[in-house]
Order: sequence, then structure tokens, then C-alpha cells
Amino acid sequence: MEIFYPQIALTVSAAISLLFRHQVTGVYAGIAFFTLVTLSLTYWSCRKIGKSRSAAYVGAVLYAFAAYRTINAFSRFAMGEYLAMTFLPICLYGFYAILVGKNKDWPYLAIGYSLIIMSHILTTFILGLFMLVVWLINLLISSHKLIQIKYFVYAGIATFFSSAIFLVPFLEQETFQKYAQPSPQILAQTAQSFSNMLMAALNNNIDNGQGNIYSIGFSSIIILIAGAACFKKLTKLEKNSYLLALFVFIVSSKMFPWSFFQNTPLSVIQYTFRLLIIPTFLYAIVGAGIFGVICEGYIQQFRLKFLLLVVVIGGMLFGWYGSVYQLSTSSWFNQANQLYKNDSKPFNKDDYTSQYTPKKALPYLTEIQQHIAIIKGKKITLKKITPQPSELIFEDKSVIKAKKIDLPVAYYKNYVAYRNGHLMKVVSSKRNTMLVSSKGTGPIMVTYHYSKVDIVAIISSVLTWLFFVAIFVNSWIRKKKFFSV
Repeated sequence: MEIFYPQIALTVSAAISLLFRHQVTGVYAGIAFFTLVTLSLTYWSCRKIGKSRSAAYVGAVLYAFAAYRTINAFSRFAMGEYLAMTFLPICLYGFYAILVGKNKDWPYLAIGYSLIIMSHILTTFILGLFMLVVWLINLLISSHKLIQIKYFVYAGIATFFSSAIFLVPFLEQETFQKYAQPSPQILAQTAQSFSNMLMAALNNNIDNGQGNIYSIGFSSIIILIAGAACFKKLTKLEKNSYLLALFVFIVSSKMFPWSFFQNTPLSVIQYTFRLLIIPTFLYAIVGAGIFGVICEGYIQQFRLKFLLLVVVIGGMLFGWYGSVYQLSTSSWFNQANQLYKNDSKPFNKDDYTSQYTPKKALPYLTEIQQHIAIIKGKKITLKKITPQPSELIFEDKSVIKAKKIDLPVAYYKNYVAYRNGHLMKVVSSKRNTMLVSSKGTGPIMVTYHYSKVDIVAIISSVLTWLFFVAIFVNSWIRKKKFFSV
């Protein structure tokens, strides 16, 4: 599964979990860590677009504690999407930098987008489509189209090589055999009514129980109203962000004719509310701009500005706490998450494994999950299976004695089997599972073997990230020399 689901960003949470006695505590610590990273990256992005420190603080808190980001963390526990939202600020800043001619900052687009690729594929697709549409619109008024194309090509190449450590093995599997579309949904049915989304936002609701609706949160509604009131005083970027956020918010609802796009690549997003990642960030940028307008236009004294900053940030955090508290006390959340507590024991689940099972093996998925092997034409349930990192060891007596076994492991590219330290012959069975054979006997170990292409991809990713580091170190040295002159 790790070949199909970006695992790079998840390894950070896994590493943090090792520091705690219980995995659940580690997961929550990971959420807190990425919230801190999100705060830092959003603050940095706001500063890069010219916001004051106080306005950048507001933008950072607006995004890091936004309703939809919190929904991904707790209500949906969609960790891939949650992690991807962490790197959205740096990605969209790099995109914006190329559009406005700050071409030296093109690496930020590559860095941000590659980190999103290594976090969540669907977010990668949604964000890529959004940037493509915005760029095509921008081309109508841009006077430096060729320069934009040049740096987008640079960013695209760097993105591919920096994320090749995941992308190449993923593409290897996808081109090796056919897979069914993961959990296909009817977009027109998963789309939520705009009125319900609006009410959910006004209620600052993040609860999924009893048919409640996912939305953008109360703070975004305040920004929507305040932004309209002071629209003329906003910068060009903030005006465009306001309009784009409103457009995407509306498009994510039933007001958009999603039925026309059911048989298009758009159907892979499954749920139209996934689009809310975009207005969530854009409204944070607009919110920072509105705060700046108020401070610069109406408040002169530093103490009053500081007091306003404390009140605004405090209000946002209190609102966030209130919505999380309501979620934690709801009957739905406690019933659905009774196994996700610090006093719970580790458990095994096989949900959604069909999404990563080859199409030919899907009819036999139940047999695979029940560990049914086929030896000499007989179906045998295996019980002595030892899982190790990236490998499975089969030690049943029936396996040890057999020289030819149809194992309950779906057939994938680069999966190999060892017996007594020697490679076994592996072919695809009638079930599209691993049919292994050897002259000797003994336990069988199944593992993933990195191909030469995989190794080249890993090396290219490491070298590309070192290239990024070299760029920033060189930039830092130049600035240091400039200020020392």
C-alpha cells in the first residue's frame, strides 16, 4: 500500500510516535507538530507577499486553525490531505511569484508541490488543476508569457525529480497492470447544498455526525463579509484571492453542475468538499489583508494595534476550541473513535485495501484478506504469518514443506520471495497473486525489491533536495555579504 499512498510525510508522524508510549499520543503529537509547521509556513508566505508581522500572524492563525483543516485532522482523520495542507502556502507562494515576475523564487513552487505530492495524490491533482486554470486566465493579461512558461518548466522538472522517490515506484505499479478507480463516487451526490455549507460555516461546525456538512468555518464567513465591505482597499492579490475563494466555495457545492463531469478525470476527487482546501488558504490571505487595512487606516497607536491583534487571534482560537470541544463531546465522534484513545489497544483493519489491489485480484480479495493459500489445488488458511517492516514471513508447516505455493499476496511489480536466503521463482497465479516455487523447502519471506529505476529515482530526489539547499545557502551568503558591505 505504501507504494500507492505517499508515505514520505507520514514517516515524520511515525517517527514522532516512537517518542511516546502509545501510538495515539504520537499521532496527536504529530498533528501538533504539523500545526506548528503550518503556522510557520503561512506566516512566512504572508511576509513574502508584503504583509506586516501582525497581519502575518493573523493569516497564519486563520489558516492553521481553519475549520476545514481541523476537519481533516479529527472529523475525517484524513492524514494525507491534512499533511498536504501544511505545504500549500509555500507551493502557492511559488506559483504566485512566477505569475508576478519574482522568478528567483520559482524553487518554492517545486518544493511545495513536491511535498504535497509526497503527502496526498488527490490534493496534488486538485491543486494542479487549480493552478492550471488560474495560469490560463492569467495568460490573457500577462505580458511575459514566455518567461512564465520557462520558470514553470523549471519548477515542473525540479518537482518531478525531487518527488521521484515516490512518483517513480508509483508510476511503475500503475503502468504494470490495471487498477480500479479508488472508491468511485457520484460527484453530484457527494456535493453538498450551498445553503447547508453556509449554515455549517456560520455554526463553525466540524462534526460529521447525523449528516452534518463540511464547510469553511465561521472566520471565513466573517472574511467574506468584511472583504466585500473593504474590497476597494485590498491589494490586487487579495482581491483576486477573495474572488477565487468565493468561486471555488460555490463550485464545491451543488450549485455547480457536477453531473456533467462524472465521466471525466475530475471524478477521481470522490468528494467535492475536497476543493475547500483552496478557499481555506485564500481566505487566510484575505483575512491578513483586512487586518492590515484596519490597522493602517484606523489605528495609529502601537498599543491599540497590539490589543486588536490579541483580541483577533484570541477570538479565532476560542472559536476553534469551541468547535473542537463540541466535536469531542458528540456521541458520533465518541462511537466512531472509541478505538483511537490512549487506553485502547492496537488493532488491525483492512478498510480500503481494495483501492490498492490489482483489478484482476479483486474477485479474490476476501481470500487474500483471510490468508488463504493454494497448495496442490487445495485452499489452506495460513496462520503463522509474521509481519516485518516491508516484508511478510510465512512459517506454516504446509508452506515450509510445499515447493509450489499460491500465496495470499497480490501480484505486484518488484515483489520477490526468498527461501533460505535464495530467490524463488515468482509468477502471477490465476488469482493474480504470487505463485512461488523452489526446489528446496522452508519458510518463505516476501518483500519489495527496489529496481534499478527505483534506485535512480531515490538518488535523483536526494540530489535535487541538495540542489535546493545549495540555492538557499548561496542566497543567504549573498545577503550576508550585501549587508556587511
